Amino acid sequence: MIPSASPEPDSNNVWTPVATLADFGAQRLLKREVANLTVLLYRIGNDVVAIHNHCTHLGKPLDGGRVFAGQLTCPFHGACFDLRSGKAMSGPAVMPLHTFPVRIDDGVIALDMRRRPAHLLPTQK
Repeated sequence: MIPSASPEPDSNNVWTPVATLADFGAQRLLKREVANLTVLLYRIGNDVVAIHNHCTHLGKPLDGGRVFAGQLTCPFHGACFDLRSGKAMSGPAVMPLHTFPVRIDDGVIALDMRRRPAHLLPTQK
């Protein structure tokens, strides 16, 4: 069992445990708070993909969106994204979703949280 607290990346280990395969049960989606970000984990066959819960069109959450054939449709304005690559497949969004590298080891799902979404990076002055 993975702790329910918001895990922070370990500076000595880039992989942050966020869930287990067993946590999915019969569902395809898990929502987790990781390093102050809401991350969505989708199970696609034997794979798990991780995306930031943030539509690149207007910043709305994506966790209520419909998933079909490996694509996620934003529940607010219908933008469609490829879950594996994050690529915007149809408008109104044109920018890709932020995805996180996923590693599964003995049923434990871990994410590499070092690369932050661009809109959350500090601005240069």
